[in-house]
Amino acid sequence: MNTSLKSLLIGSVGGALFFLMDLPLAWMMGSMCLTTVFAVRGTSLSVNPTLRKIMTAILGIMLGSSFSTETLGNLLQWTNGLLLLLVNIVASMLLAYIFFRKVGGFDRITAYFSSAPGGFNVMYEVGEAKGGDGRRIALIHAARVLLLVMTVPLVYRYGVSVQGTSEEISLFGKWEELEGYGWLTLAAVLGYWLGYKLKFPAHHLMGPLLIAAVFELSGLTDVKPPMIFVYAAQLVIGTSIGLRFLGTTIQEIYKVILLSCGSTGIMIALATALSFVTSDYVGISIPGLVLALSPGGLAEMSLVALALGIDVAFVSIMHVIRIAIIIAFVPMLYPLFYRLWIKRRKVT
Repeated sequence: MNTSLKSLLIGSVGGALFFLMDLPLAWMMGSMCLTTVFAVRGTSLSVNPTLRKIMTAILGIMLGSSFSTETLGNLLQWTNGLLLLLVNIVASMLLAYIFFRKVGGFDRITAYFSSAPGGFNVMYEVGEAKGGDGRRIALIHAARVLLLVMTVPLVYRYGVSVQGTSEEISLFGKWEELEGYGWLTLAAVLGYWLGYKLKFPAHHLMGPLLIAAVFELSGLTDVKPPMIFVYAAQLVIGTSIGLRFLGTTIQEIYKVILLSCGSTGIMIALATALSFVTSDYVGISIPGLVLALSPGGLAEMSLVALALGIDVAFVSIMHVIRIAIIIAFVPMLYPLFYRLWIKRRKVT
């Protein structure tokens, strides 16, 4: 059997079980948990990269279709959140770096690239190229996303009272909205191409999101993709997260999960504290700010906001900006970090 098909079948079983238990983000959480188990056991699995990009593009148009004229009115006010976002990135990275050095015993290069609150693939590639432990960097980032996706939806569902604004969306769509679906399909294709050409971070998500938002705000369409596609996107993304642990042992997972719990806990505690202090200033609910500042993956945290109906436009915009900042500046600032913290200590 094709390994991609086998992976998705395993993920579907996990998603169905979580769906029957009425858990939030069931198809993503369930597929992620079950495929993680199979990955650690050494099962030969994979997810077609093109399929993941297609599903991420569907998520992009879903997020873009959540924009409204009210979103435009809020953009100026949301600029207050940019300063907060920068403070959160710098502070959380500094605290995580200290944690990985003092508690995890990481070398300075590995600690630096492991402490970035996002940018999984870039941090792994650049960190390994600079002499860091690439496997450890990859596992720390993968475990952080896994922990956040496993815990945040459950906390918001059962531990925190929030006023979501999720709207009822047809499972298979409606014939009378066929023209609108055509516009969304165009948004996905055009956005994917535009994002690639303009070298957007996570172009397969950000490009479709941008074009779908433009179509929504211009009045060309006001429909949402059928939920069956959103569930499919959850399944593919969740399965892909689980498969990041392929080739690892139980011992490796145990140590990495413990360290990731510590660093992720520090980042979430900081995000929560900042959200409580600045919610009125930014003009966003505390739950929305916590989601926006959470160091999860762009697609994953956007899905959480979408599923819970919490400040979807704000959360997705902040995560796009967060990832762009991390990808652009963390590798760029590494030479300065090297001169100040590594080269000087070699000399002395």
